Amino acid sequence: SLLNLRGIRTGTGTQSVLTLAEILGLLLIVGAAALFTDAAPASAAATVPEAAGEVADNTAAVGASLGMAMVFVLLTYGGWNEAAYISAEMRGGPRRMVKALALGIAIITALYLLVTWAYWKVLGMEGMAASEAVAADVMQQAFGTGGGKLISVLVAISALTSINATMIVGARTNYAMGCDWGPLRRMAE
Repeated sequence: SLLNLRGIRTGTGTQSVLTLAEILGLLLIVGAAALFTDAAPASAAATVPEAAGEVADNTAAVGASLGMAMVFVLLTYGGWNEAAYISAEMRGGPRRMVKALALGIAIITALYLLVTWAYWKVLGMEGMAASEAVAADVMQQAFGTGGGKLISVLVAISALTSINATMIVGARTNYAMGCDWGPLRRMAE
């Protein structure tokens, strides 16, 4: 909050540094998987269910697991569209907005796929399913306990990145309302 109160340049500069740290952290996970770990052992062949009830139970479990997995996928992509809130203040205005949104989603997709590959390569499907902290487990396999601690710091940085972005974007909405509506002019300040 104090950094953002100093001005939009300080807030956006902080956001740039935090975002860069977050991206480098994700690339560190990918690099750790590619260079410093062995592939996870292949999972055992699935057993053939003996009864129809077991098939129904497996189908329900897969459906619930898929639903939970999709929540995390949606959280990964959530927020990319918030750039639209600041479109009036972008250099190049609306013309650059499509490019910014498309580039943002492309970068997020590439990072998501790379990190997911890293998790799968190091832990395998069964290891990911059993893990309570997938990134920490990957980093711990690559670098020992220090790797797990490092990723914890990067998760904290990720939280700060989200909080700072929310403050910047939320404030832009109040700013625009204050500029457009006289009784709320104070909000623009």
